[in-house]
Amino acid sequence: MQFDLYVPDTGWVHRLDPRTKLAATLAALVACLLYEEPLVLGAVVISVHLLLLAARIPWKRLGWVWRRMLPLTIMILILQPFFSSGAGGAIIWQVGPVRWTVGGVMAGVVFALRANGMAFVAASLLFTTEPALLVRGLVKLGLPFEWGLTLSLALRYLPTTYGLYRSVYEAQQARGWDPREGGFFRRMRAYVPMLVAVMIAALRMADNLGMALAARGFGAPFRRTILHDIRYRPVDYILTGLMLVTLASLVVLRLV
Repeated sequence: MQFDLYVPDTGWVHRLDPRTKLAATLAALVACLLYEEPLVLGAVVISVHLLLLAARIPWKRLGWVWRRMLPLTIMILILQPFFSSGAGGAIIWQVGPVRWTVGGVMAGVVFALRANGMAFVAASLLFTTEPALLVRGLVKLGLPFEWGLTLSLALRYLPTTYGLYRSVYEAQQARGWDPREGGFFRRMRAYVPMLVAVMIAALRMADNLGMALAARGFGAPFRRTILHDIRYRPVDYILTGLMLVTLASLVVLRLV
């Protein structure tokens, strides 16, 4: 599992201001939420893939997202027709009161496309934006600095926390621990000692982090300065304007 999704590159997508990419992400997410037409949702999925390929994101990373979305996609395609059987259309399959209709199947396709579209839109932002710059962009948009620092630390320490979990897991296995024996509840109880060790180590790490922040003057009543600040370029103004117009158009068209 990999939480650090950023792919370093010097392409035009990576060089965009993070606020521009946030505006594009917002427009794409609104399109996914407002529209139920498969053509629109499919166009969002295809457009995001083309953008990621233009940004030179490796196919391996795209496959990583698809492998994690595949179980959810299959579950949606199987279960959604049962809950949308009243959507109308010809009956495809029926056993008693349970049935699949054409409308229900199309509703499943719509939900699956929407889930994948939103997942890849969010992934495209993380693939092409360095976490520190993403947080800086949010702070520029009005997010309090303390909240931005919290988000930055969360993005930074997710891989560290997972690595801590793996270390404890492998250490317990080296001591003969096997959580696969017994029934479901017995296996759940077998994880308790490992989770306790992980929590203790995480609390110790958080305490050290708090002392490190205090030693660096976090919370001091002084105006903060930025060594490498972000600035809008002409292309960012143009693209942000286009995204805002697109967002307004999507809302108006959906309402009309």
